[in-house]
Amino acid sequence: MSKLFKLKAWLTLEEAVNHISTVLGESATEADLFRFALDGHLTLSVNFVNRAKARKGKWVNTSDVQFYLIENDILTGEKLENPISMPLNHELFVSDDNWIALEKPVVSISGVWDLAMVGAETLDIEHLYQQSTSGLEVTLVAIDGAFVMKGDVICQLQTDYDDNEFQTGSSAQKKDIERYIIEEKLSDEEAKKVRNKYQEDREKYLEKRKSTPRENLFYPSGGLDEHDHILVVRTEEITRFIQSLEDSPAIEKPLTSKERNSLLVLIGALCKENGIDPKKRGIAAALVAMTENLGAPLTDDTVRKILNQIEDAISLRNK
Repeated sequence: MSKLFKLKAWLTLEEAVNHISTVLGESATEADLFRFALDGHLTLSVNFVNRAKARKGKWVNTSDVQFYLIENDILTGEKLENPISMPLNHELFVSDDNWIALEKPVVSISGVWDLAMVGAETLDIEHLYQQSTSGLEVTLVAIDGAFVMKGDVICQLQTDYDDNEFQTGSSAQKKDIERYIIEEKLSDEEAKKVRNKYQEDREKYLEKRKSTPRENLFYPSGGLDEHDHILVVRTEEITRFIQSLEDSPAIEKPLTSKERNSLLVLIGALCKENGIDPKKRGIAAALVAMTENLGAPLTDDTVRKILNQIEDAISLRNK
């Protein structure tokens, strides 16, 4: 193992691929890492270069969630045949008995966080995998947003409405307008009208933001690309992943008759060399004591069965 590897907290995907390929002696690709992550074999992480906005939360069980019933149709007011049960505090359902309870405040997070693989981040990795293999695009969306985690803390990434080009008066819309002016080759007069209209919308938007609670200025991010980030793999996770492959138990084949008889002959030879008579009364108990001293005790019955087969094995070998 590289000495420098031990000093690093994480590796880029390219570095991770090279390290895994070198250690295992098999060629790996970034597409393999994406597939391993999607299949639950490897945890990918993300390093937020310029920090990111998020709502922190924690995992909870169904028993921790309070519910209320929606008995009438929201649009028509008519009574529903089957009332809908909704979480009172807006917890997010993940799977089975797993929910995410989020705090209201929007905070800044930085550094390396693991991908939780429960929301839009899963679709991001699936998209990267498909682009690397089939060339297809993943067009699915996750309405609950993208999630990252560190220890017991899970975060729902948040995007500022000011960074949304579809928000009237946002700074992002200005970039979209300037692009529109260039692409449509608007005249100076037409461009001026468009820019003036945007400026009016901008002033209204900024005025509205002043009276809006901070947490309402954000919405769940549609994916990781809404934040400055790079995908990485923690070095400790790489080590765990490699060990999980190396430590996989091989399927043990049963001994053949020839192999079993050879072992019995070997045991018989060792007994003879050390003056041990397999037929002697009480020898089984003495051998049991030896296995106990070795730290790998065998039962008296097991030892007797082995001793009783030695003579026949030797006789068969002598023929």
